[in-house]
Amino acid sequence: MTVTTAGPDPVPDRAAGEPAVVVESVSRRFVRRRGPFRPARVVDALDGVSLTVPRGARFGIVGESGSGKTTLMKIIAGLDAPTSGRVTVAGTDVTGRSGRQLDDLRRRLQVVFQDPMGSLDPRMRIGQIVAEPLQAQGRPGVREAVDRALRQVGLDPAIAGRYPHQFSGGQRQRISIARAVAPDPEILIADEAVSALDVTVRATILELLETIAAERSLTLIFVSHDLSVIRRVCDRVAVLRAGHLVEAGPTEQVWSHPQDAYTRGLLAAVPTLDRALAAARQRAGGAGGTGVAGVAGGTAPGRAGVAAGEPAGAPARQRAGGDPGAGSGS
Repeated sequence: MTVTTAGPDPVPDRAAGEPAVVVESVSRRFVRRRGPFRPARVVDALDGVSLTVPRGARFGIVGESGSGKTTLMKIIAGLDAPTSGRVTVAGTDVTGRSGRQLDDLRRRLQVVFQDPMGSLDPRMRIGQIVAEPLQAQGRPGVREAVDRALRQVGLDPAIAGRYPHQFSGGQRQRISIARAVAPDPEILIADEAVSALDVTVRATILELLETIAAERSLTLIFVSHDLSVIRRVCDRVAVLRAGHLVEAGPTEQVWSHPQDAYTRGLLAAVPTLDRALAAARQRAGGAGGTGVAGVAGGTAPGRAGVAAGEPAGAPARQRAGGDPGAGSGS
């Protein structure tokens, strides 16, 4: 399959030096057993995917459910192994490593998962949770690093003695972020890090991730099904469909001039983020005229709604008083 690339990187200094992550012709095949009397089903979750994440970039991986984006994230993070291909992280080939061989990767790379409650041990206190990766790596100054990480995510270090169930979903995700950044990794992967949160707190968590990435000089890899979130956070994006990479390039160029029909379809389904589009739709009589379609196709100011305090991903029909269940699917 031919991958379309939307022009050169407009921020060349980010790509200077050794890339943070290089994925070369990675494939992942699963064999699904369906019972003793039925033939096994072969699923190609990834098929020959290649991409490069520049050091210091905010890199988005986007696609619908079943696109292979989570499988790719797991392979980069060392949580799964490719059937074929190669993955290099910070100059080190991590393909097929396991156990203690992954210790160096874990020092360089951390993950923030989708469900904060599911990723936090309910039996452990917050201080123990944040300290766990530091202690596993034998780091000195654990208490100071824990306090710094909690403060950086906007939490008082005095909460260290409390348990996860005592916090809201947004606070638990802040704790997850604190645990991920406490060991001072080079690369932070956010796997659908805001999709399980209430829409009222998504924008604040996205802003927090951006701020921490800048303050700690992190490479941020953001995995999401939501293109509006990717546009809000990322300077580059890779689009996956059914295990194939169909398009990659600077986010604004992919957004404004998508080269692949699948990308254009994703953009057309993006929930509207700013009130100007809702007003344009009303002026068009709700018929989705050319002005509205033009905005949805790539000219809408995707960050305007977030800046105005509207949560990322909030459907326009709900804000306009329509069906509260309206919006795009995953």
